[in-house]
This record gives sequence, C-alpha cells and structure tokens, in this order.
Amino acid sequence: MVTLSAVVLVKFIVRKQWFVAGAGDGFIHIYNYETKRQQVPSFTAHAGKLTSLAVHPSKPYLMSWSSDEMNLWDWDKAWECTQTFKCKHSGYICQVMFNPKNSNSFVTASANHMIEVWDFDSPQCKYTLSGHWDRVNCLDFFTHDNQQYLITGSSDCSAKIWDMHSNMCTHTLHASMSPVMSVMFHPNLQVLITGLEDGTVYLWSSTNFRLERIINPPVIEPPAWGFGWLYNIFSSPVSEHVWGLACSMQSEGFVFGRGETVAMVDVSNVNNQEESSHHSVPQIRADTTTQLIDNSVLLEVHPSDLRFPLQPHKSTTCSLDLTNHTYERVAFRLVQKNKKSHSFGEEEDSLLSNVPIYGFIASGSTYTLVVTTKEWPDQGEDTSLDLLLQSSISGDKFIVPFENETECVDLFEELKEMGNVVHELTLKAVFYAQEEVTREIISATKKVDALGFGNSLVCLDAHPTETWILTCKFFGDVHMWDLVSQEKKALYSFHVYENGDRGLSATVKFLKFIARKRWFLAGADDGFIHVCTYGTEIVQQIMSFRAGSSSVTAMTIHPTQPYVLSSAYESPIRLWNWEEGWQCTRTFDDEHSGTVRQITFNPKDANCFASASEDQTVKVWNLDSPKSSYTLFGHLAQVNCLDFFAHGDQQYLISGSDDLTARIWDLENRVCVYTIRALMAPVLSVLCLLPDHPYLIIGLKDGTLHLFSSANFR
Repeated sequence: MVTLSAVVLVKFIVRKQWFVAGAGDGFIHIYNYETKRQQVPSFTAHAGKLTSLAVHPSKPYLMSWSSDEMNLWDWDKAWECTQTFKCKHSGYICQVMFNPKNSNSFVTASANHMIEVWDFDSPQCKYTLSGHWDRVNCLDFFTHDNQQYLITGSSDCSAKIWDMHSNMCTHTLHASMSPVMSVMFHPNLQVLITGLEDGTVYLWSSTNFRLERIINPPVIEPPAWGFGWLYNIFSSPVSEHVWGLACSMQSEGFVFGRGETVAMVDVSNVNNQEESSHHSVPQIRADTTTQLIDNSVLLEVHPSDLRFPLQPHKSTTCSLDLTNHTYERVAFRLVQKNKKSHSFGEEEDSLLSNVPIYGFIASGSTYTLVVTTKEWPDQGEDTSLDLLLQSSISGDKFIVPFENETECVDLFEELKEMGNVVHELTLKAVFYAQEEVTREIISATKKVDALGFGNSLVCLDAHPTETWILTCKFFGDVHMWDLVSQEKKALYSFHVYENGDRGLSATVKFLKFIARKRWFLAGADDGFIHVCTYGTEIVQQIMSFRAGSSSVTAMTIHPTQPYVLSSAYESPIRLWNWEEGWQCTRTFDDEHSGTVRQITFNPKDANCFASASEDQTVKVWNLDSPKSSYTLFGHLAQVNCLDFFAHGDQQYLISGSDDLTARIWDLENRVCVYTIRALMAPVLSVLCLLPDHPYLIIGLKDGTLHLFSSANFR
C-alpha cells in the first residue's frame, strides 16, 4: 500500500524510472518501478487534498495543486519547493499541463470555466482563455502544420480547439451529449480523443476536426465484443465515466479508465459495430464524412479585393484562394467584367495577362490562382476593375481538363440549360502606385522568371540541408541558387560536357545533390553520369562514367551509404559505389517491361528501394538481391513517380500515374489502401513533406500542384 490515505493521482517519471502518487492527505510518494522500492521519503506537498500533478517533459520539475495554490518541486534539489503560484479565482484546478514547445510555460484547466496560461517568471497567470460555460475538466497540447494548439474538454459537453499563437478558439467539437472528462492527442495516429462522462470515447481528426469514430463498448466480458476491438481489460467492467486517457506508445492504441475498468484499445483494429468482426480496417484512411451543400455559396473566396502595386516595366501578381466546401467537384471561371483604357496602347486592352482563368476544384480542397498583370509603362495611374467569378457544380461533365475557354463557356451554358445554379461573384482588382523600395521583394512567380528558365528548364534538385536548388537548361547549363537570398544572381553557374571534355554539350536529364561530399550528379541523355564538385570558387566536373546504353531515366542517392542507383532506357537498374571508384557493384534483374521512370530509397529501411515504371507497376527491391521483393499492381497507365511516407509507425508509399490518379500503398500488407482520383491530368511528380508538414504534394502535367493531407487525403 502506498499510503493510508486514498491515492487520487499517479504520474510516471520515465527518465528516472519512477512513478509519483499523490494522496488525499496532501502527501506525495515517489517509487522506483524497477526496484519496487520507495525512492525517497514521502513529503507533505499541501495541507489539503491534491487535485492535480504534472511532470515537466525535460526539466526536473513536478507541479502539484491543492486548494488555491500550485507548488513547483525540483527533485534535483532534494524535492525542494522552488516556486509557488497563486490563483485568484474561486474554482479549483482540474488539470495542469506543461507546454511541450515552451519549457517555461504551463496551462491549467479550472472549475471556474477558464483556461489559464502561466510561465515560471511570474506567480500570476499571464492570460486566460474564455469560451466554455461550465467547468473545464481536461486539456492537451498538439501541433498541426507547425502551429501549436490546445484542446480542452468541459462539463458543457463540448471540446474546444485553441490557437496558442492568436489565443483564440478556432473550433468547437459539439457532437457529444455528455460532459467531456478526458482529452488526449495521439501523436502516432494524429487523432484527438475525447472521453465522456457517459463512458463513450470519440476519435476526431486533428487536421479537420471531423468525427471519425465512436467507441462505446458494451459492458460485458471482452470475448463477446468482436475481434480486435478491446484487446485487454483489467478489473471488473462497470458502466461509468471515462476518467482518464493515456497514449500507448508501443502500438496504434490508447488506454482509458472507465469506472472500475481499464481498457486498452487498438485503434488500427477497431471496427464499426455493424461490420463483420473479421473485416480489417486500415490504419490510415480517408475522411469520407459528407456534408450538406449550402446552395447560396459554393466557394469560399479570399481575398475579396485583389491589390496590385504598380511597378514600372514589371508585371505584378496577387494570389486568390478558392475553397470548395462541398462534396462535389466545382467548375469555375474568372473573367474581367469591364475593359479599361490605359497607356499600354491606343486600343482598349486588358490589364491582366492571364485572365480568363478556368478549371475545376476538387471536393474539400483549395485552389490557388495567381493572377498576373501585364508589364506597366514608366508611369502608371491608380485604377481598378471588376472581375467576375462564376462557379457551378459540374457533376460528371468534363472528367478531363478544359482544352480552352470555349469548352468552359459551353459547360456553364449547358449547366444553366439543365437547371443548375451558376453562382456569380464580383471581385475588385485594385491597381495602385507605390513608392519605390530600395530592395525588391521577389514573389515566388517572379523569382522563377528571374532565373530565366523560359520553357527550357529540364530538371532541378533541392539541397537536403541548405536553402539551395540546382537547375539545368536543355543544353547543359547548370545553375545553383539560394532560395532565401533576394539576389537574382546564381551562386554557381556551370556547363556540363559529354565525357567531361570541352567539346559537345551534354543534354542533362537529372540532377542530384550528394551533400555530404559536396558533389552533384548530372545524368545525361547519352547514358553518362557526370560527377561535379562545388563549394570552392568554381564548379568542376571531376569524372564521368557510362550508366547505360541510352538516356538516363532516373537516379537516387542512398541517404547514408556511398551508393547511387540509376536506370536508363533499355538498361536495368544499377547500383554504383563511389568509394570503390564508381564501380557498379550490383545489376538488378530487368523485370520491368517498360522504362523505369523513378527510383527511391526507403528512408525507414536502408536496404530497400522502389521503382516506378511505364509498365504500370511499382516494384519494391532489396539491395541484397537482384530480384524484386514484390510488385504493386493497380494503376491503369504508366507510373511516373513515387515517394515513401510514414503515418504513425506504419510505412506507406504514394505513386502517381498517367491514369490521372495517385495511389497510397500499405507496404506491410502490400495493398492499395486509397486512390486519389480528384485529378484532371497525368501525375508527373509526388513529394511527401513529412515529418515537418503532414502534406502530400502532387504535381500534374497541366502545371497545377495539389496539396493533400497525409492523414485523411483531403
């Protein structure tokens, strides 16, 4: 027995192999769970009952709360109380939590309906978050898109999402009909979990806050619950409140306390009650929740006014975001309502160079238009014009992109004749003079123009640690640029020649950094790979070797070993070792019946790589064998690109194809778990930004980029 008084709180201190027990008599007891002995003598933390404990994630601190004060204890100082925090409100503290992103900050949930934010520099709270109208029982931090948020649960039967940068409530979860007693963010699953007083557990997406699953197991013995739902139970089942939630870091699951029961739930195997008990639910799945269409608004438009600064002899740009909140595909067309006379010439002309703009917006996605002006003369005058944005649900019309504006106009006319509503919104484009600035800020589109690519850009690569990119024109001109610098001048410029001599220019097809050697590789259409060194005042081509009988079609660099994989037309995949004089150390069987378009190493498995081919397949290989490990079938046209990504502890692969789809593959089960179909052109490139950003980026042949959530593929 830990204490003669009731134990009301327990916390692990994992880095010390301790657990802490807080008692109703105000005592704190510390035990070593390896030796099963009490670590230090018990001490009195408060005169009354303890109501909350929190362990600092990195510092030797324990926070305790009782009555109207919080005490900070330092175990490196023999459990000395180093600071006391005073609360002015009348409600007691229900939970204390340290901020994982700010080691000097913590947050409290209070019975007086408030959330208070504190730091160690002051005994008083810094500010409060107001919004709940009943007791705040629980809270937890989580991060989305590098932005920190807080989720709080209350007896008002709601959970709220707070933006910790703006200190505003951004979303309220209203689905529950019972007080929210526990909340938790599961980092592996990227879900928010709320436990209710009626014993129900809700799982929410942390990206769009949609309700994904409800767990309300019957109060009977586990075997009758169905395969895989609840895989362990302790004590006797009693229908009562969910009083606690904890993350099970060794699995895709979590633990919750319910009455006298402790339940461990494997989320990856949780099935809907109406499904067969033998149906396997993938760990990663799309958000298939639908919503009602507001017939008055199809697209959310931001901003409503487009502002273009007048800069002599320059074109300027402004971005316009169109967000489709419906579950249907929406066609749109942006046109100029009225023409303006100006000093471009004698005839009346448009001020904008790329309007009209037209296309389709997939369900639940945002389409960013970059509206561009023509170059301004020496002197421009302030003016404005009206733009008309048309939108309508397109249904199954035009499953391929518009060939021209006429097709778009015809579609809107046809939709009107069919009785479909065509929404029209007037936007204002404002052109204004601005004072000349001493240093020009280059927008993304202008920065590309400044590089002088025109239509001749063949390939590029980004440095893994620096803000540098490599680019190459068609006839072997390689440039290295700093994306952060506002300078338009390249860091290095270099010309690649065939066989390294100064004769014929090489037609470069691929560029790859080898950052740890300060090299880059240029794969050419004559089958040669050219090795170049950078970092000195000049770039030097130090050697060349033949990788295939014809054009190089793919290259990739091993993340840790001195290996390069290459493929070429009518040639197999080969492995090269630069520490052995660029010797080919393995040739893989020519199993693909079509040209290999991309090869990529698996970042989770140093011996594994995958290849995408024109034969409509993806093959997964191991460096130890010349034969492929297995093949992924499913695409209906050539596969152009692929990339690995992780969700939780599970490894996945995304592939893009000429069949206008991208597919998500579960590599453990070797099956396609989702197909992204809301694309209007062949997929030429895919990129995963994980772990820093939960996005899958898909580049299409029509020049558009699509960003999808890696959690639910919206």
